[in-house]
Amino acid sequence: MPVPHSEALVPVQKDTQEWSMQWQLMCPACGTDSVENKDFSPDHEVATVHPDRDDYDSPLGTRGGYVRVDLTCGEGHGFAFIIGNHKGAEFVGVVARV
Repeated sequence: MPVPHSEALVPVQKDTQEWSMQWQLMCPACGTDSVENKDFSPDHEVATVHPDRDDYDSPLGTRGGYVRVDLTCGEGHGFAFIIGNHKGAEFVGVVARV
């Protein structure tokens, strides 16, 4: 059973500036915090930036540009962390990777 969204992205308390917030991404399949780049590839191979288009081509089903980071947990579950933006609307999501 997948982890509820409230448990997949959890706030982390840090002694940083007041306006900043840090989040820990847990595996959406099993909940572990042992998350690493897909197949431990260099960063430039796992993070891709997609241009701002008016198509609904985001893995989240949203319009506009997005950044995709392919990740794998210590148990071998693959997923992508997506940050999307289209004309002022921001979206964050986790999508299973096959």
